[in-house]
Amino acid sequence: MSALLGSVTSMHAEPAAAAVPVPRSTTPRALPAAVTALAAFLALGLSTGLLLGAPAGAGDNGDGARLWCGAGLDPLTPSGKSAWQGGVVLDFATGGRACADPLPSSALVVLRAVTPAGPGTWSLTTLGWAYLVAVVGAAALAAWAASARGPRRAALLAVPVLPLAEPAFGRFLISTYSEPAGLVGTSVLLMGAVVVAVTRRDDRAERVVALALVVSGGVLAGTAKSGYLPLLAAAGVLCLVTAVGSRGVRGRLTGIAAVVALVGLSAGPAVATSQWQARHYAGVNATDLVFSTVLPEVGPDAVARLGLPPAAAHRSGTTYFPRADPDLPGQAVITADPDAVRDAALRELATHPAALLRAVGVSVQATQGRGVDYLPSAPWTPPTVAPSDGVVTGPEGSDAAALRMWLATMAAPWWPSAVLLAGLAVGVATMAAPVRRRFPAATAAARIGGLCAATSLALAALAVLGDGYFEIAKHVWLAAYLVDTTVLALVATLAAAVVDHLLRVQGHRADA
Repeated sequence: MSALLGSVTSMHAEPAAAAVPVPRSTTPRALPAAVTALAAFLALGLSTGLLLGAPAGAGDNGDGARLWCGAGLDPLTPSGKSAWQGGVVLDFATGGRACADPLPSSALVVLRAVTPAGPGTWSLTTLGWAYLVAVVGAAALAAWAASARGPRRAALLAVPVLPLAEPAFGRFLISTYSEPAGLVGTSVLLMGAVVVAVTRRDDRAERVVALALVVSGGVLAGTAKSGYLPLLAAAGVLCLVTAVGSRGVRGRLTGIAAVVALVGLSAGPAVATSQWQARHYAGVNATDLVFSTVLPEVGPDAVARLGLPPAAAHRSGTTYFPRADPDLPGQAVITADPDAVRDAALRELATHPAALLRAVGVSVQATQGRGVDYLPSAPWTPPTVAPSDGVVTGPEGSDAAALRMWLATMAAPWWPSAVLLAGLAVGVATMAAPVRRRFPAATAAARIGGLCAATSLALAALAVLGDGYFEIAKHVWLAAYLVDTTVLALVATLAAAVVDHLLRVQGHRADA
């Protein structure tokens, strides 16, 4: 991934010496900024339902209290809870006492920022609007910067913007999960990457804008939850390889300063989030990894090497939730030292590469479940019927047999993996100098695709290694967004390659 990220700055910003120099554009840049901002506004406004006055969100299945309790909110439901209500609880009472140990997350920072301090009522749609405005503002700024040498270059911003129109992604902005902060941050990070791709080192102001977008997006996404740490890595490498101004070391100073800012803003929150996860869910995550993934993929022989009793093999495919069975064979061993069991489980996968490959393949395939259908989207009302216990995580959540049946129903299970492999392939191909010289515009789009593919794969791998197959569709939801951006980048690469070829042919005819 770092190789792809490291070459992103030469996408279209530093064309080959033989290419005709491209002057800075004299066309007013307000138009591409306005068009891109409008596209982002419509994409999220429609996918969230906010523009239609019919908000669609993502219902809480237990995770929401980690955040809303930290903002002093109380759900306005008869039970005083937002989880498992059969709908999205939109209305909350404000002014309550914040809980002592909420999830440290950038999503909580945003939630607190838009929540009134005093007693009153507050709607979750306010949070959706806040995220929407942030994306629209970033899109306008990115389009202004990307059009430094022509408004058409801003068209590549369609890659991070258009997938936001999919309801599967937009609806999470109206929720109390950490996921929306990850989505918004990732889209902003990619906007910054596009600006880097279509500008040159001499475009100083535009490159600074790009770095600001990369840092802000990386911090927002990477500190939303521990499973999103690959976004911090992507942002850091992008900053390091982005040159501003003069060549050599001096040209790297701005990027280095951006990395320092990224680390300074994210290191503490990222560590706090990981520590919180370990305090509350170390045993749960180890149980899920062992029983839902390692035993089914490696086989029953792994039980002894994991230090578990032989009876544990008979419960292969089980997850901790929803039953939370204290009598699960080996549960006492895991509870006593979850880190040791987790490390042993990871060693099993490392020494069985075929099992590891299958596990990551399942994780990537699960991106097709980005709709996360078991989470309701309609707002909760008093007549709403809550689901029965045991069906709150969907067929892909807590039962191995149901997971396999769900995967088997997919008409094209290979599709996400094929997309990511293609994205990686075209990204690597553009590292060759002849390809860059022959297809400069296609190189820009291809490397954005490589960046998206590599990051998506990293997110999917971390998801399954962190919590096994439990609720895998939700855990790879952000990776699914990057699958879609990879698709768009590949389409843009093909279109740009055709244009590059036609321009090259036209140039040869003119020389003749």
